[in-house]
Amino acid sequence: MNSVEDRLDIARESRLRSRARRQGLRLVKSRSRTPEHHDWQTFGLVDARNNFVVASAGWTTFGLSLDEVEACLSE
Repeated sequence: MNSVEDRLDIARESRLRSRARRQGLRLVKSRSRTPEHHDWQTFGLVDARNNFVVASAGWTTFGLSLDEVEACLSE
């Protein structure tokens, strides 16, 4: 069922979660289950201490791709 690309994305997501945790953040993924939803399979970064949204697309708590999350964590 899982393609190689899916497994690579899961591994990358896991690495980014660890990286965020080391910076005092949490990587949160949209729980949307339908591809038609505007934030389907997108992410956001939240401060782990106070649940304040640190990085998102602006119009939602989510909206970031894994590439965008990686760039935020590299800053």
